[in-house]
Order: sequence, then structure tokens, then C-alpha cells
Amino acid sequence: MNQTLIIGKKDAEELLTMEACIRAMEETFRDISAGKTTMLQRSMMPQKKGNTFALMASDNQQQEICGVKAIVFPGSEAKKNGTSQGVIPLFDSTTGALLAIVDAEHITALRTAAASAAATRVLAREDSCTLGLLGAGRIGRMHIAAISQVRPIRRVFVWNRTPAGGEACCKWVKEQLGLEAVLCETPREATEQADILCTVTQAKEPLVEGEWIKEGAHINAVGACAPTAREVDSCTVCRSAIYLDQRQAALRDGGDLVIPLEKGELSMDNIRGEVGQVLLGTVPGRQSLEEITFFESVGIAVEDLSAAHLLYQLALEKGRGTMVEIG
Repeated sequence: MNQTLIIGKKDAEELLTMEACIRAMEETFRDISAGKTTMLQRSMMPQKKGNTFALMASDNQQQEICGVKAIVFPGSEAKKNGTSQGVIPLFDSTTGALLAIVDAEHITALRTAAASAAATRVLAREDSCTLGLLGAGRIGRMHIAAISQVRPIRRVFVWNRTPAGGEACCKWVKEQLGLEAVLCETPREATEQADILCTVTQAKEPLVEGEWIKEGAHINAVGACAPTAREVDSCTVCRSAIYLDQRQAALRDGGDLVIPLEKGELSMDNIRGEVGQVLLGTVPGRQSLEEITFFESVGIAVEDLSAAHLLYQLALEKGRGTMVEIG
């Protein structure tokens, strides 16, 4: 009888590091653009009190694994129990064996930031030293930690809808990362000073105006994962060379792009391709020091799958998790 490894949140937090996850996301981007993965588009089912139940299925033929993330995106009440409660069952796609059931909350947050860092490593100017952050929650903090691993960040400009959250984030940045942190009163203040800007909010309407963006900046647009929501205005994307995590998903769910494309304000010519294509050398990356680069991240199932597989391998190596018989 096959045994299945159960990996909880505590083990996930202790085993899965940012550095390892960034490397895994770089390899995942390559696999996506090389056609080595298959992914069903995210299915969303509205629930009571603002919750949304989501299913995200994928496989990676290179790694011979498949799985699905089943997760609840929380409304106001569910947020008290975590940012995104769920599990990822991980299967061997050759034998059909259920290898593991992995807690999805830490993986979701970590791989989101790691994917932004992977894109930043290939697109941002190498001398980028200031980071602007809009949205100072858990995933926002992870973005600071992740971007700091791929660029020499010295100062972080933080804006949050609630100032108390921004203050707490600034304190964390200083104490945990040893970086200078500046609390900003407006999104504009954080944006204008940023060599790299990460938008990690739940905004439905644009917080960022294109005229605020520095020449040569890189933007990771993370928060708007629905075709009707966006964090940046049309001017921002029209000024930018745009790169995607996965074309079909980004052009379906990335409101930052979908809305201006539908309005005829943005040309498809602005979209250079996927980050994986840059890593494979089939699409050019940044073309000048003055160019603005833009990464549209909608969060895709194969990223969760790769992170879950990495965690499974680490847990086996370290003897962590709990083996059970299912079936």
C-alpha cells in the first residue's frame, strides 16, 4: 500500500526557504515556456461572507508530478484564520501514487514573492537599491525579503491602506532585514522613489499612475488577479515593456492588462512575452537602463506544484512530516 506524507504549516515554514524557492520558480518559468507543463485555468466559486473557494490544477511533465491546490481566498472573517487556507495533494503522474498532502498557506505566500524575485533578477537594473511596496501584509513582507536577495536593496518605501500596518512592516524591515524603512503617506510617495515597485494590495481601482514611475524602474504587479481589478493605470502599462508569468493566465485574469487592452488603450506590442522565455533566451529582456519593465503576476497553479514538490523532497531528506496510509 502506498504511503502519503502529510506536511503541515510548521514544517513548511521551517523547511522551505526563500532562496530555494526563488531557484525553483526560475526553473518553473523555464518549464512553462518550454511547454513542459500543463495547467487548467483557476476555477473560482463564491462562498458566504466574502470567501472564494478556488481550484488550481497542473502538472509538470519534466518532474513527473501533478496536483491541485484547493484553497479558500478569505473574506474578512476567514482572514482571522490565515491569508489563504488550503492544501495541495501531490501525485506521481506516472504511478498515480498520492505522494504528499501539503499545507498551502505558506507555499502560496512564499512562491508568490519568489516568483516576483525571479522576474526581478532577469528584468530589473542591477544597480536597483530602493524598493517601493504597496501593501504591507504578510505577502508584502515576503516580497521585501525576496527582492533583497536578488538586488542590493538599501531603503524600502512602504505604503499600506492602514498606517498601523505600514508602521509594523517598517519595524519588521529594520529589525529582521537591517534595512532602512520609510513609511509613506501616499502610494505616490512610495512609487516615485522606487527603483523596484511591488504592488501587493487588494485594490480594485488603480493606485499607481504612470507618470509617477521612475525611468529605468521595474514593477512587479501582484495583487490584481481578476480581469475586473487593477492596481496600476493604463499609462503605467503603456510606458512599460511587459512580461508575464504565463500568457494565457495573465491575459485572462490580469486586470492590469485586460482592462486597458479591452479599452484599446494598450497594444499587444507592449507585451514582450513570458519571463521563462527571457530565461531561455528566446525573448529579449531589458533593452536599456531607461526602459521600464513590468511583470504581471497572477499566480499560477504550476508554481504551487513546484513549490510543493520541493517541500516534499526537503521533508523526505530531513525526516519531517507524518507518513500515513490512505486508501
